[in-house]
Amino acid sequence: MVNGASSMPAKPRRFGEPAKFLPVLFVCCTIGILYLIYFIYHCLGMLQGDVPADRRDDDMRSRGIVQMISFHIVTAMLLICYVRSILEHPGEIPDNEAWEYTNESQSHALNMNLQEMKKSGDRRHCKWCAKFKPDRCHHCRVCRTCILKMDHHCPWIYNCVGFKNYKYFFLLLLYSVIVLQMIIWTMLESVFRSWDIDTPFATMFFVLFGETLSVFLGILLTTFFFFHIWLMLKSMTTIEFCEKKMPKGGKEVSQADQASVYDMGPCGNISSVLGNNPLFWFVPGFPPDGDGLSYVTPQTRLTKDLEAGRGIRRKTHQKQQRLPSHRGQRGGSTNSEESLPSMPNFQG
Repeated sequence: MVNGASSMPAKPRRFGEPAKFLPVLFVCCTIGILYLIYFIYHCLGMLQGDVPADRRDDDMRSRGIVQMISFHIVTAMLLICYVRSILEHPGEIPDNEAWEYTNESQSHALNMNLQEMKKSGDRRHCKWCAKFKPDRCHHCRVCRTCILKMDHHCPWIYNCVGFKNYKYFFLLLLYSVIVLQMIIWTMLESVFRSWDIDTPFATMFFVLFGETLSVFLGILLTTFFFFHIWLMLKSMTTIEFCEKKMPKGGKEVSQADQASVYDMGPCGNISSVLGNNPLFWFVPGFPPDGDGLSYVTPQTRLTKDLEAGRGIRRKTHQKQQRLPSHRGQRGGSTNSEESLPSMPNFQG
């Protein structure tokens, strides 16, 4: 391979397939329909703009103002997170010689402090991108590129969910659940009021349709959101969850192997997704630190396990040094190989 740069495959153009925008268009239409139903048939009804001032229910009007303001704030955050989830590239392997895959002889020479290796001990590489893979990186066949810390490919945002846009995707779920739960519980008042015999058919239909649609979507997204909360607290991606909980070949995985080696504790795991400053955790900006290439820090479970192993070896070494001299003072054998039982072989 004479010229490595010229041998690199051409990068696919983002958003080059207009047909894949159909799910995005469907989501936008759903958001628009629910917004119009809630605003026109619930909020404006609560404000009682068509009722004379002396006959208005002031308590209902106050609730309507609070609900309308809250609804618009959360909806605005939802739309910002949705746009950022679509436009933000999830991250890909850098274009430099350290990651360029030329032949297997480089696998051992350039280990880059990686933890995920092939069974042979060689570095993982992508045959489509012609690059070595960093930890937690996987190739997306839809996007036709390797994605850093890939969680999954989401057709609803026409993008992969990875290192650089996972926070926006997580917040998108959060604000979607908040909006849907708000619609479900606050619009019940309009649903009950729509059973009045004087209610126009269109008002009754759209209120019931909006309530039914929000309940259906609320159950789905709330369940999905709690699943991603669990993944975040466990420092695990969807792909890693599937690999650990549903291994290939039906092999049983021990409880210890099911835990993530990148676990940094609940607070550390949250910070690795939402950022280091808790004040900006729920703001669609201020992404977490890191480059998406290395995930082993002093706080990860893998590092702590290695340190614990070193501590055990250190105590064992001290015990081996003290016991022969102690026995020698009593006239026993001073040969450490004869006086000490065989010690377990710890491997770091």
